[in-house]
Amino acid sequence: MRLGSALAAAGDLVLPRTCAGCGRSGVTVCTGCRGALCELAVPSLGPLAPHPVPPDWPGCHATVRYAGVAARLVRAFKDEDRRDLVDVLARLLADAVRRAAQGGSGHRHGNSVLLVPVPSAPAAIRRRGDRPMLLLADRAARLLGPGVVVEAGLGLRRGTADQAGLDRAARLANLDGSMTPRRPHRLRGKRIVLVDDVLTSGATLTEGRRALLGAGASRVDLAVAMITPRRSPTPGLPFRPCPD
Repeated sequence: MRLGSALAAAGDLVLPRTCAGCGRSGVTVCTGCRGALCELAVPSLGPLAPHPVPPDWPGCHATVRYAGVAARLVRAFKDEDRRDLVDVLARLLADAVRRAAQGGSGHRHGNSVLLVPVPSAPAAIRRRGDRPMLLLADRAARLLGPGVVVEAGLGLRRGTADQAGLDRAARLANLDGSMTPRRPHRLRGKRIVLVDDVLTSGATLTEGRRALLGAGASRVDLAVAMITPRRSPTPGLPFRPCPD
């Protein structure tokens, strides 16, 4: 047995792995939960919009609906220290990023894309000890290969309330003007895909996109691993531009 395998086996004796979806022992995500995850795939490969559609919304690509096993995996990854789920979730995010970078044309626009994760609040960083979205973005970029580079290009200029439980108007007001570009010279003129784990009201992505465009980004597309069904009654509905 190689040293790496031996260490992994020894670790399992102390901290046995369980499926983050159902608790079954011996595997990070069991076959049954992987099948359930596939059943949550959004029915459209085109850009999506929450309901109601935020102003100037460009559309957002997503891979699965935030429900059932998908929701359990995200909660386990972010709040239960299940960083062993990074590969599973990064594959969902990478699929959405690939489509966002293609912009419906079937090929990537330009030679390179900056992948910018939404910023974590300082309190969340202290509580979790790391930045889950930065971890997901890094792994997704590696899956996508050359030409996709991660840039932690956004920070928070002020504190915000927890978005959970807020309605759409309150979410927009809570985040309005809260994000600021970090190292703007590295964003200016760049093609960017802004990424988050879950799309709910669109407030977080709307604010992040505003800040990136304000820093001089040439284009900012949106991608998430999951979309919340309750905020998007028809999550497979292709985005339609807002009326003028």
